[in-house]
Amino acid sequence: MKYKRANLLPNIGTWELDLKTGILDWDYVTKSIHEVSENYFPDLESAVNFYAGSEHRERIITLVKKLISTGESFVEQFEIFTNKNNVKWVESSAQADFEDGKCILIYGTFQDITAQKTLLETLYLNEEKFQKAFEFAPIGMALVSPSGQWIKVNKQVCKITGYSEEELMTLTFQDLTYTDDLDKDLALVKQMLNKEIENYEMEKRYFHKKGHIVWVHLTVSLVRNNEGLPLYFISQINDITQQKNASEELQRERQRLFQTIEGTNIGTWEWNIQEDIMIYNERWAGIVGYTLEELKPINKKTWNNLVHPDDSEISDKALEKCFLRESEYYECEYRMKHKSGDWIWVQDKGKVIEWSVEKKPLIMLGTHADITERKNSEQELKNTLDIVSEQNKRLINFTHITSHNLRSHTGNFQMLLGLLLEETDEIKKKELTEFLLTIANDLQETIHYLNEVLQIQTNLNQQVKKINLFNETEKVLLNIKGSIDETSAIVHIDIPQNLTVNYSPEYIESVLLNLLTNAIKYRHPDRNPVINIDTKNTEKYIILKIEDNGMGIDLGLHGQKLFGMYKTFHSNKDARGLGLFIIKNQIEAMGGKIEVESEVDKGSTFKVYIKNQ
Repeated sequence: MKYKRANLLPNIGTWELDLKTGILDWDYVTKSIHEVSENYFPDLESAVNFYAGSEHRERIITLVKKLISTGESFVEQFEIFTNKNNVKWVESSAQADFEDGKCILIYGTFQDITAQKTLLETLYLNEEKFQKAFEFAPIGMALVSPSGQWIKVNKQVCKITGYSEEELMTLTFQDLTYTDDLDKDLALVKQMLNKEIENYEMEKRYFHKKGHIVWVHLTVSLVRNNEGLPLYFISQINDITQQKNASEELQRERQRLFQTIEGTNIGTWEWNIQEDIMIYNERWAGIVGYTLEELKPINKKTWNNLVHPDDSEISDKALEKCFLRESEYYECEYRMKHKSGDWIWVQDKGKVIEWSVEKKPLIMLGTHADITERKNSEQELKNTLDIVSEQNKRLINFTHITSHNLRSHTGNFQMLLGLLLEETDEIKKKELTEFLLTIANDLQETIHYLNEVLQIQTNLNQQVKKINLFNETEKVLLNIKGSIDETSAIVHIDIPQNLTVNYSPEYIESVLLNLLTNAIKYRHPDRNPVINIDTKNTEKYIILKIEDNGMGIDLGLHGQKLFGMYKTFHSNKDARGLGLFIIKNQIEAMGGKIEVESEVDKGSTFKVYIKNQ
């Protein structure tokens, strides 16, 4: 037999006619349909006589003759009378084999479709609602036999395919299906016939009668009889050609856009928002130091893992505005973590190019550019402007300090000179002259310190080096070892030995020396000095803390003028009130700040904020 039983369903029979020998062979299913015994051997004439009435006999004879002469296969439905005189409807298919241009064999399948026909007639005759729903459905509706023969179609199917209802009745769905889509369709049909699936959906292509391609979305379910045997498929066919053409044009436009962008060394991305699938180009991955393979799987989470935590909210808000159509374009600048561990700046731009019927964003396209160099330049410019602005403020303050201090000295000069000119007593003249020398020395010292502060205020190019803070502290403590030993001071250092800061060596030494000598100089008379030195590392600053158990400062009384010039708060005869004034200016010149906590008779804690770079 040409057909193998293993490939057919139990209710589909096979037959074969050898034209060389004239032998007609029916398998057991075909004999069972005809209700003959297994020992029955038909010939062509007796087989034709089973067909009911002249109409069916003439049609089968005509089709067989045409098959033998031209090779034109057929799938047709016929009414037969069985050997037991029962009426049955059958579906018969036939094909031919040729040798040297001559037909030598015809063969095919034979299926009992009586139950299917009966059910359909019932539907056609009794189910008016079904008829109307079928006929007037806005999409294509069709009933198809298990072998693929069109049984009934509505007008929409005819419109989609270009064939009339009569023409479709002579064809199978296989005849209309685009070659590349047929195997997938047949595989799904087989799964449904084998009860592996209940229905299926797919996008496929039909050949239109005029020769062009029609895209459809196909939904198929299967109706079975009470014994579970397949009767017919119900197919819903929706023409999606217009959507497909638009999608293909969009894809071509996208490809042209990407090809243009590839030449600009800019990263590109495409985001299927509803399915959360992202497509990046190699440049996108390269900007953050990766290959595309290293970033897989690529979705929104990939982006979330790379973006700086402080910047993700900014980007999310920009996206939300775009999704709500408050903004046509999405644009955002944020930091991303490079594979090297560094943070880089990127500029993201995009636009939603496809929306759903419900106005939900579907597809978004965009670009991704490395703007780190530009951002660094902007930051450097901002830093310079900040420094200039801060220096202007300090210079204005410095002008007030200079004016105040010089007026004080010149006022003393004028007063003493006036007294000296009027005085006649030589002893008193000598005393006034000595006062004038003292004031002159004080003026010279004032000018020296004012020059030092002026240099701090105006020096934009103070030499900055990487300094080991632990080693620098040890060095300063060694320089004041005499004072430490003399006062039996106890010093605790809790600074990481590998901690480094970018600072002026001159300034860091000045800051440490002033604060540590003050801790000893203003020690409490009733106890030995205890000095604790430690650090705290924050994102913006390294905080150097120097804590003592000394005399303390009344901040309520002196807090506002603590870092002023010539401000002293204790009776120490060596105090000049310049140290804190100078180191405050040095610390601020390096972009930091200084704070103090203090309580009288308990001690003081100075915190120096060093920029964390």
